[in-house]
Amino acid sequence: MIAALGLALALTAADRGAALAARDCAACHAVGTTGSSQNGDAPPFRALRMKVNPISLERRLEKLPQSGHPAMPPRPLSHDDAADLVAYIQTLGPRERQP
Repeated sequence: MIAALGLALALTAADRGAALAARDCAACHAVGTTGSSQNGDAPPFRALRMKVNPISLERRLEKLPQSGHPAMPPRPLSHDDAADLVAYIQTLGPRERQP
C-alpha cells in the first residue's frame, strides 16, 4: 500500500493525464503523437494543443460533467483530471523554439 502511494505521488500531471486519455478518450480521439482518431469528428489531442490555449482547454474540459460534448455523454471529470489532461496534451507536438 505504501509503495502504491509513493508511485502515485511520483507520477506527474502529464503522466496522470496520459493514463486518463488512454482509458477514457482513446476510443474516439487519437491521444498520442501519431495516428488518426477512431471517430473522424474527434480531433487528435496533438491538434488540440495547437488550436486551443491551455486555459480555455481546461475550462472546456471542466464543463464535460454537466454538458458532455458531441457524441459523448456527460462523464465525471474533476478539476484535477482536467488539469492533468491539459498537462498531457501540452506534451504532444512540436516544442516552441527558445530564444
